Amino acid sequence: MPYAVVQKDLEAPAIERLKAAFRNVPGLTAIDAQTVGNDAFGILVKGFTLENANRLNQALQAQGVETEVVEESMLPTLPPGPNTTFVDCTPEQLVVYDSLNRPVQVDWQSVVLIAAGKVPLIEFNKIRVETPASPFDPANFGREYEYQPRTNTEYETREERQHHLLLEIILEGGISRYGIDAGKSAHLLFRYLGERKTRDLQANFTLLIQDLASFAPHAAVNRGTYYFRERAAQPFFYPSKNAFYEEIIWLLWKLSQKQPPGY
Repeated sequence: MPYAVVQKDLEAPAIERLKAAFRNVPGLTAIDAQTVGNDAFGILVKGFTLENANRLNQALQAQGVETEVVEESMLPTLPPGPNTTFVDCTPEQLVVYDSLNRPVQVDWQSVVLIAAGKVPLIEFNKIRVETPASPFDPANFGREYEYQPRTNTEYETREERQHHLLLEIILEGGISRYGIDAGKSAHLLFRYLGERKTRDLQANFTLLIQDLASFAPHAAVNRGTYYFRERAAQPFFYPSKNAFYEEIIWLLWKLSQKQPPGY
């Protein structure tokens, strides 16, 4: 069965310490250490044999990086759940609307984890490209004509990396979760804010996160939510979508071990 090596806390390990530890494990290189270090959000590696997982764990411990070996099957999986377009936050309950705008009432005590953050996602956007048309027109060959400048219009699909404000609300027992991409549903998502709503997407998102944290103070939070809740000058940026979701899995695992994060 495969094993994972996970951190005991979310402090990012120094790349040089990872490189030194990785030298003691067959198949790992300095490049692997750089990749793992840049994406270290609780779960360092997965899919290892028990022997190699223990070897890496011992090497990391020798470098002062606190980790432990866990059967991969013991790590929680993200619960199923639809994305949603908007919510209503009231002191009595959270109301989540599904894709058909049907309300689902959620008791605040059922919310166990609120995870938010600014996450880079790949987008494929259609771009209009105009190029000058050739002045030569075979139909006019051999006679004088007045050339009229023209352009050819084409559309190209380009891959772009854009930061999105993501939110995941995890319910008790891992029975369900509700995911929100604020940029895709801003016209509805912040409707409940009423007069508090501004024209600034991030400001509205911050108010939403603060409301969620206020109505569910018992819920665990990731670092992104912590930054929004504490009104940090800048949001917490995740280096990748994988880092954002692996931190959620790590937090759920910590909760299952009765070890809430210490930030």
